[in-house]
Amino acid sequence: MNSRNMLLGLLLGLTVCLSAAAQEVFPLGADRELFCDDTMIASMSDCQILVHQPVPQEVAIMCDKPWEGNNCGYWTVLYDDQAKIFRAYAKAWSINNGEVEGHGIVITTYESEDGIHWKRPNLGLFEKEGSTDNNVVINEAVDHTDCHDFSPFIDTNPNAKPEARYKAVGLSMGLKGLYAYQSPDGIHWTPMSDEPVYTDGAFDTQNITFWSEKEQKYILYYRIFSEGGYNGTRMISRAVSDDYIHWTNEGTLIFPEGEGPVFEAQYYTNGIRPYYRAPNIYIGFPARYVDNELIRATEFLPEWDFRQKRISQAQRLGTAVTDSVYITSRDGIHFRRSNEAFLSPGLKTKDNWAYGDNYIGWTMFETDSLRDDCPRELSFFATERVWAGTASCARRYTLRIDGFGSVHAKNKIGEMTTRPFTFTGKELSLNLGTAAAGFVKMEFLDASGNPIPGFTLEECDMFFGDTLDWRCSWKGSTDVSSLAGKTVSLRFVMREADLYSMKFEE
Repeated sequence: MNSRNMLLGLLLGLTVCLSAAAQEVFPLGADRELFCDDTMIASMSDCQILVHQPVPQEVAIMCDKPWEGNNCGYWTVLYDDQAKIFRAYAKAWSINNGEVEGHGIVITTYESEDGIHWKRPNLGLFEKEGSTDNNVVINEAVDHTDCHDFSPFIDTNPNAKPEARYKAVGLSMGLKGLYAYQSPDGIHWTPMSDEPVYTDGAFDTQNITFWSEKEQKYILYYRIFSEGGYNGTRMISRAVSDDYIHWTNEGTLIFPEGEGPVFEAQYYTNGIRPYYRAPNIYIGFPARYVDNELIRATEFLPEWDFRQKRISQAQRLGTAVTDSVYITSRDGIHFRRSNEAFLSPGLKTKDNWAYGDNYIGWTMFETDSLRDDCPRELSFFATERVWAGTASCARRYTLRIDGFGSVHAKNKIGEMTTRPFTFTGKELSLNLGTAAAGFVKMEFLDASGNPIPGFTLEECDMFFGDTLDWRCSWKGSTDVSSLAGKTVSLRFVMREADLYSMKFEE
């Protein structure tokens, strides 16, 4: 028997009969589905959901101006397709850390043509340090006292007025609730109401709003505490609105047991938004707040001398640490959490492992790769150097497009079968990659779990390589339109490979 037939026999020997008819059918349609969680997975053998770590790049923005400081964060990055420019926003703040005096909060903005190289626009809106030559868009002395959190978005609601093309909520440091703001250009902001538009929460974090095309509503994800007020575990809750002024509380996000925030690992931010390549999927990047208190290991964290100064002010300022995970949802209420950290502090000797580091900015954005001839990739900001010295920064990280997580097979041949679904489209596109010795093959199963003639594993053209868009084929044909609208499943057989996403294309 030649090697090809031996391999094929081994693959066919791995077949597992599934009762697809007994499972709920997922109406996939033409939506992209990510394999960063197990929503679409019915069974796996010798495979796992692998969380992929982002790659640190350059410091994108150093917040070293007198009106910025050592606690800049809650980053938001947007692309304005009318102005053809990226805009970033941050809470600019400096806190007394035992070495420098602090100052109040302002909201600053930054601009970039490519999402990689950033500059401060000189806006001339507010005076700071005796000059209006700065990038401040919200001043602590204007409208409301200290806008602790300001997270803009570009409103795609077709009924949005031109003067409210940008919208944002911001928390008054008086902790009275969230105020609503509007802007025609992302620079000139005015309150939409004299009073808070929502008060049913704690809000002392980065609270997120956006227009949901899927739900046809404005969505708010915000901070609450499990025991009310500011007591207990930091958690995430949700509200909805038709007009951005009147909000309805929909309650706390729901996680399977063991996956949500707990007192030992609380969710500090949320960073939730529909993923731009799969608007049917909400994906967020909560920062986890962990305080192991003052134990021996604390003394071996970076910059112990500086950490002691923070401890002298309040112990948790020097003992708490933060990292980030990702969470995913198909309905905006029920979420799954990644099975390990997405952004960990890492092996560094300074400027990390501090409370406030590794907060992922809202949201990810697409940029060119600076490495060789690699395809475009996802970029995002994460906080660094928080509480340290006189300045903090936003470091840019990169990730493969759709590459948050994958179905991963190692050297032992594994398989994964999706839950039953229906689709529309003509070709099956996969975002996937293999090692040189790896491969991926797949077959369609009918509603009873049987291979469909013409689309079996034996007839599938084997894939090896690495691409964002592989059009699957069976005996050279990529046309799967004869299966559109029918209840089917996909069975993947793979070795040393990662499957990131799939989509049926026209």
